[in-house]
Amino acid sequence: AYTISHAIEDRNVLGFHIDYFKPDGAKPKPGENLAQEAIVNAILDKHDAVTAKRKFNAVLATASINQAIEYHRLFKQIQSEKQAADPDFRPLNIACVFSPPAEGNPDVKQLQEDLPQEKEDNAKEPNKKKEALKAILADYNDQFGTNHQINQFDLYYQDVQKRIKDQQYPNADLPHDQKIDVTIVVDMLLTGFDSKYLNTLYVDKNLTYHNLIQAFSRTNRTLGQLKSQGNIVCFRNLKPNTDQAITLFSNKDAIETILMAPYGDYLEQFNAAVEALKAVAPDPDSVNDLKSEDDQLAF
Repeated sequence: AYTISHAIEDRNVLGFHIDYFKPDGAKPKPGENLAQEAIVNAILDKHDAVTAKRKFNAVLATASINQAIEYHRLFKQIQSEKQAADPDFRPLNIACVFSPPAEGNPDVKQLQEDLPQEKEDNAKEPNKKKEALKAILADYNDQFGTNHQINQFDLYYQDVQKRIKDQQYPNADLPHDQKIDVTIVVDMLLTGFDSKYLNTLYVDKNLTYHNLIQAFSRTNRTLGQLKSQGNIVCFRNLKPNTDQAITLFSNKDAIETILMAPYGDYLEQFNAAVEALKAVAPDPDSVNDLKSEDDQLAF
């Protein structure tokens, strides 16, 4: 009986602000995916704003292992190009985590029971997935001075989770070069993982019902006044799925409790309130001239 809307009203968790990304003003059709290069550039443009200048970190949810591999490659390429063009460009620290082909390993088999997309993906061209994951691990080791190997995948997975959870600030406490800004995932980290420093989910996959609520809820653990909501940046039009999921797991009247309104709505309300205030007291000094109780109450 206790739903997510109750938890938000009680301030046990935060609500969500959802940004449906529309390149060049064109609204994607429901479920339609955008070019990955455009999404990487959008994330690089948005990340500092949505994470309060990297005080928080983010997860990028992708639709398949192949897509995750390509995102990792694109971040590496595009950020390298931006650094070459602009010495002041500060690259994001990118990690990527997906399970390797099981190859009879009982621990990986057990892990993949909760990772249906990764299990299915690893059944096709497993050697390519394995080699790609090895290259990702090598980049991670170079970035963080670690020595993770694919045959001890669980240690790598634990290290990624720890770095997400340890995103403390200011950087004097933990240097930025030891932090992860964006973790690229397929199934992992979208359920059962909690970190108060994770405040943003970039979404390039179709999510429905409890999977959608679970994934969104990675972002809404409370952490003081600086973290006012979980940020969801959708690169697919998931609005119908989102409304459906909220209605099912709470009710249709809870949408306004769970989701923050678009920024423009708050701006409009704020400007109207300012005009109403100025109608009563045009400037600070005029407040002293309010004699009647009605005028003071209006102010």
